[in-house]
Amino acid sequence: MSQSDHPFSLPAIKVYLITILFYSIVYMVLMVIPFHATLLGGTKTDIGLIMGATMLTSMFARPIAGRLIDRHGAGRIFWIVLILFAASLFGYLVPSLWMLGLVRIVQGIVAAFFSTAMEIMTIDLLSDRARGQGLSLYSLSTMIPSTFGPAIALYLVDQLTMREIFLIFIGFGLVNAVLAVMMARSTGTGAIKQTMEPQRLAITAPESMWKHRSLWISSIIMLLASIANGAIFTFLPLYLEHRQSSMGSFYFLTQTLVLVLCRFVGRSFIPSDGTTPTRLIGFTLLLAAAGSSLLSVSVQPAILIAAAVLNGIAFALMYPTLLTYVSFTVPDQARGLLLGLFIGAADCGFALGALAMGPLIDLFSYPMMYISCAVCCIVAGLLLWGYKPAPTNQTRTNHTAL
Repeated sequence: MSQSDHPFSLPAIKVYLITILFYSIVYMVLMVIPFHATLLGGTKTDIGLIMGATMLTSMFARPIAGRLIDRHGAGRIFWIVLILFAASLFGYLVPSLWMLGLVRIVQGIVAAFFSTAMEIMTIDLLSDRARGQGLSLYSLSTMIPSTFGPAIALYLVDQLTMREIFLIFIGFGLVNAVLAVMMARSTGTGAIKQTMEPQRLAITAPESMWKHRSLWISSIIMLLASIANGAIFTFLPLYLEHRQSSMGSFYFLTQTLVLVLCRFVGRSFIPSDGTTPTRLIGFTLLLAAAGSSLLSVSVQPAILIAAAVLNGIAFALMYPTLLTYVSFTVPDQARGLLLGLFIGAADCGFALGALAMGPLIDLFSYPMMYISCAVCCIVAGLLLWGYKPAPTNQTRTNHTAL
């Protein structure tokens, strides 16, 4: 398989387009599910469990997804899970809360396999020096649907029945599955997989696999920062309602637009040679800490806009930067598994932002909770001192654990 030095090569563009369509369906489904569950007689607790099932399932499924991708190749996995995703959408036609929860669990597994496979495919399709830009553009592709998907879904809810809406989603899912199969045939992505098969099979359980310092430091940093991100998305609307502010939608629109813009413009600033991105990650953590701190101070429009900009820049650059760095430091033989652990840490942090910060609000207050989020980002910044010097090219070639 030849690799491209250009992040806009045709195979890479196909990856981005399939990703955009997949997450367009995901974001539209997220908007529709609460309405559908309510029509089925679901309580607020039922809706919370159903909505949370996907992320929790995805978090635990990522290491398994990575292991299977290491064995069978990302190109083979990605079109299989897209077919499964399209099939799972038919479950929404069954008027049952149990079926709704089951479909969400299946789609959590699909999301884990899909995102891990597509990130590894992006790595495989691009050369080392284009990897940072490619992963940033892939991350951008996952965010673009959030700018229009919810709005389209809410429009459909006002115009169509739930059955008609889900039939449209099924159509989108089938189109995406067909595109994935066509891409696998035309570009040979079914054969995308790392070499050294015997080594891959032999590395499934050695103790040394768990001793990659760069992986674990990066994962803990991402987990702590994601706690702040998860708390913002979960509780900021309630906080603003509590303070009688109507700026919630404007905050999230601003943050999303800043995030999308920075992911595109900032992709060239992401190191793509395996060097430790200490300064860039430290900068983003400071921005995230400042953004959370501002939310604890005031809900005045100017403060909220400033917080949205700071958080948008921080979370736009942090994830693709750490993911790119980790992709260079883990061995190719277990890259899927170890990258899956890193991505799972981000999911875990986002979930903890809702699970752990809720009781903190009950015990203290919303401002204290956002101060705690800022502290998490500062603590994550202190962990940067734990990185060892970046490995040389020869060391990376030999896949030596840090």
